[in-house]
Amino acid sequence: MSLGAVFLALGIGVLLGVALGENGVVSGASKNLEKSLRGDLNDARSTNSGLRHELAIRDEYEQQTYEPLVKDLLSGWRVGIVAMGGLPGGYAGQVSDAIEPAGATVDSVSVIQSPLPLGRLASEMKGTGLGRLDRSMDQLQRFGRRIGRQLVNGGSLVGRLRHDLFSGSRGEYRGLDGVVYVHEANGLDGRDKQAQDQFETGLLEGLKDTQAGLVGAETTQADPSQAGFLADQGVASVDDLDLTAGKTALVWVFADGASGQFGVKDSAQHLLPKPPDQGTAQRP
Repeated sequence: MSLGAVFLALGIGVLLGVALGENGVVSGASKNLEKSLRGDLNDARSTNSGLRHELAIRDEYEQQTYEPLVKDLLSGWRVGIVAMGGLPGGYAGQVSDAIEPAGATVDSVSVIQSPLPLGRLASEMKGTGLGRLDRSMDQLQRFGRRIGRQLVNGGSLVGRLRHDLFSGSRGEYRGLDGVVYVHEANGLDGRDKQAQDQFETGLLEGLKDTQAGLVGAETTQADPSQAGFLADQGVASVDDLDLTAGKTALVWVFADGASGQFGVKDSAQHLLPKPPDQGTAQRP
């Protein structure tokens, strides 16, 4: 913005000089103004060059220090990514970049359809105690709770409904140590929104019923932020997954079971949770 202002002022100065020159009254004042503006432009360029150099040093420092900060904190962990409605591009890679230096791997990725295909799901559940989930909000919430538990612990239901419930999935549901949850804003309204809200409440309850760690995550570009929604659901969150600080927070929350909202947005309570004890961090 400062550089843009300098360019604007320089342009005004040049136009002023041309206008005065046409009348044969170019003054020393306009020449001094132009000289001053050119000096400001050179200073701005020099400052920007210095800042770019400082950022390059900071980025290199973060890359070299990140692994020692998280090394072995999640050794052997299997982590799943669960997204409601959609998984923005790059999120799976960001999660992998965060947890792999800590010794963990992404074991499964599950993207739940939005709006939910209630008719197909009810048809699949026909003859069970959840056969009317397309008409009963209570059954729909109980269905969400069962799905949440089986996404972590495994079970026949997620396998049976894999093609109806998920818009995308990969990996095996064989027991997870941690779940990264992504809640994407959507434009649903009316019954579709009511159904998704009910299901999602049950889904998060089911995930929390297990022994797996649970962290909500988004990047700094996510707008609007979903940290408030996650806080209301009692889920710890990280709002800057694309930054080294956010990756550190994600691993530390898993390792120490910290609660709260972490990151750089207004909704964050702290940038980072308390560092876990390297000697006591263990699988849940």
